[in-house]
Amino acid sequence: MATLYLTLQGKGGVGKSYLTTAFAQWMLEQERSVACIDTDTLNPTLLQYAPLKATHLKLSQNHVIDPRALDTLVGIVAESPPDGQVIVDVGSNGFETLMAYEVENGVFALLQELGHRVVVQTVIAGGPDADETVKGTMALLVSTEVPLILWLNEHFGPLEINGQPIAEASFLHQAQERILGTVLLPARTKATFGKDIEEMLRQRLTFAEAIERFDLMPRTRIKRIRDELWAQLDALPLDGDEGECLARASA
Repeated sequence: MATLYLTLQGKGGVGKSYLTTAFAQWMLEQERSVACIDTDTLNPTLLQYAPLKATHLKLSQNHVIDPRALDTLVGIVAESPPDGQVIVDVGSNGFETLMAYEVENGVFALLQELGHRVVVQTVIAGGPDADETVKGTMALLVSTEVPLILWLNEHFGPLEINGQPIAEASFLHQAQERILGTVLLPARTKATFGKDIEEMLRQRLTFAEAIERFDLMPRTRIKRIRDELWAQLDALPLDGDEGECLARASA
């Protein structure tokens, strides 16, 4: 069965494209069959990473959103090979369109009936974006029934809501059977690790490309970031059947 990984979060600029490109790179390094799709109408970031060989699914024509364009995405997943991994970065400008499309058409259930899996990836950012990204995550949990991978991004500040750690939030405990796992993007020293990440993102380099091209200390730090992230992704229960994954996630 093919698996559709959708990155969804209504708030822009919180690391969606970073986590999607990282996840795709990890999948490719495992020699999996990967198809990357970017639906962002304004800034299709995935297209700028040559090794990902991403395609652009345009959701708008002449600045008018056309939800029927998502029919194409459903077809891509339905026609994917049994071991296919379809990784989609949905820009914040397409978030409401996709969610309305799902509610109207029941696409996630349809794909599951056809023998495919759907997994949503979302991100909660720390600092000033915490409240809005928490609300976006809660909306996803309410409006979908598929499992989630939750990314926690400390880059923008502490991961807190109302003075309490987000990891202790009641809504996450209530939804623990839906969450396959969490991936932490920890705060880094801005003058060293932070600058290295910024430069890698500015040049639209994969981890492998940055490690090959950067000078000794920057590439050493980038390799450390990659290895720590890969270790977290290795621990996610992605290959079992749905029941097994959810059981492990709630254990």
